[in-house]
Amino acid sequence: MNVARRILMASTLAIIVTAPTVAAHASSVYVQRKVESQQFPVRSACFMPPAAGLTKLGMKSAERMVKESNDWADALQALVENHLKSDGISVDVATNPLTSGASDNEIQQVIEQIEQKYDSVFPLMDKKPGEIAKSAYTLGDQVAMLPCAANSDVLVFVRAGGTVTTEGRETFSVLVGGPISGAVFIVTFADAKTGEILGLIRLRRTGNFLESAEKSFGPDLDNNLSNMNIGSARKNAKAGGH
Repeated sequence: MNVARRILMASTLAIIVTAPTVAAHASSVYVQRKVESQQFPVRSACFMPPAAGLTKLGMKSAERMVKESNDWADALQALVENHLKSDGISVDVATNPLTSGASDNEIQQVIEQIEQKYDSVFPLMDKKPGEIAKSAYTLGDQVAMLPCAANSDVLVFVRAGGTVTTEGRETFSVLVGGPISGAVFIVTFADAKTGEILGLIRLRRTGNFLESAEKSFGPDLDNNLSNMNIGSARKNAKAGGH
């Protein structure tokens, strides 16, 4: 896959959180009615490779945190996987050939094509996420070429960008204005057979968001999954009036 392009996209997300006006905790969710109503029940999910970008900001320089970015991406994907599993949803990864007989290279080519399409659609979704409810966005039926698509209801895309300011820069920004430590974390769900975008969760944080993915994003992720009514566990809880 085109790692450089994924890093560029994650870095673009990082720029979003440099504004000092970002709320300490903010979240939003956009979902199609057929998912929310369980007309399209989500029982299984296939995860695309995650992408995250972290940038360290000092008084005079900015430095990309490559290793930390990769570790953070893995931690965020694990977070989403764990929350979906707890809701009774089975999970897999896009790189799994299963019984398809497809080679690693063949699967990577398909992943690359899907990533390209997602990257082209994402700016539109980010600008007008409300259009998701109107079935406005799709990745195309090429998603069905992934081996995991045959056994999955949705594909899951995990994307995040963050800035980590040095102590001196943080103090300066608080006093006179400027970038502060913060992150935006986005989870997108697409129909694994048709590529139609079914839902999107966006979470924002300021402060020390790297200490624990669960502590920083877990509660709001759980609340938004509940709002989407994703998972049999949630369906049963809602049916019981909880």
